[in-house]
Amino acid sequence: MTDSTQSDNSILDAIRQGDAKAWAQVIDEYQGRLLRFAQSRVSQHADAEDIVQETFASFIRAVDKLQVEVSLETYLFGILRKEIANRFRTRWAKGVCLIQDIYHSDSEGMPAEGLDLLPDTGPSVSWYVCRDEQQQVQRRVLGQALEHLVTTFKEASRLRDLKIAELLFYCRLPNQEVAKLLGLDERLVRVAKHRCLKRVRQDVLESLPSGDLSFACSEGLLTEIWEMQRLSCPKRSTLGAFLLETLPPQWFDYVDFHLTVVGCHFCRASFKDLQEQQGTDGDLSLEEALRLRIMNSTVGFLSPP
Repeated sequence: MTDSTQSDNSILDAIRQGDAKAWAQVIDEYQGRLLRFAQSRVSQHADAEDIVQETFASFIRAVDKLQVEVSLETYLFGILRKEIANRFRTRWAKGVCLIQDIYHSDSEGMPAEGLDLLPDTGPSVSWYVCRDEQQQVQRRVLGQALEHLVTTFKEASRLRDLKIAELLFYCRLPNQEVAKLLGLDERLVRVAKHRCLKRVRQDVLESLPSGDLSFACSEGLLTEIWEMQRLSCPKRSTLGAFLLETLPPQWFDYVDFHLTVVGCHFCRASFKDLQEQQGTDGDLSLEEALRLRIMNSTVGFLSPP
């Protein structure tokens, strides 16, 4: 468990006990970046505010039963995306990265989702229950394997390998486009992809020695988990250091790549929020008004202390 996860769990425990200050802390911490993301997806500012308000309301209504295995930020962004999708289904065609809007990867011809295959015969209810439990275990193990891969690249400062993996699995670009974007030989990209998948399979096998590894070969599932856990997204503090231009050159280059080439909408929203906090272009009165709306509409869901 990371320090960030421990901190999130402490905040959640306080909220579950009815601590309004802890809840206000969550609103203050995430309101800005959630609003920037919503504004990038919908045309009307009022709609963006309503969606952010409903995101916090959905979160607080479910907080007693909530099991957060990812960061609180990632979980809130997940709710936010669902809220946007529910309101604007016809407009929700964009990916989570700007680059996905340019390279429209076609899902045709991709391997079938290993976890979605059903037998021809009619399975029993107990089979479905067992299958759901197995899926949860498989997704958790695969997520841990991918996280291990990304952590290894970061700790060893293998940022070129991280860029390759990010374009392949987060953005789901074909080998040829990855090679073109990074100025690499396509064969090198294929080798890097093979090594990544081999490493992931080995980690999965260690956790599920007798399990079926076919699910770990599904590129669609790799992308889904990478996106859900935001495995390669820089921390908020790293984005702040990038803004202040205090990062080491290779890390400055990677964050710039993540924001401008990959165009991660989550991190771009967070970065814009940081910029507006340091600048004067943000309308603080509107921000405060939204904060009060969120607090007033959600505080009633807190359990009494």
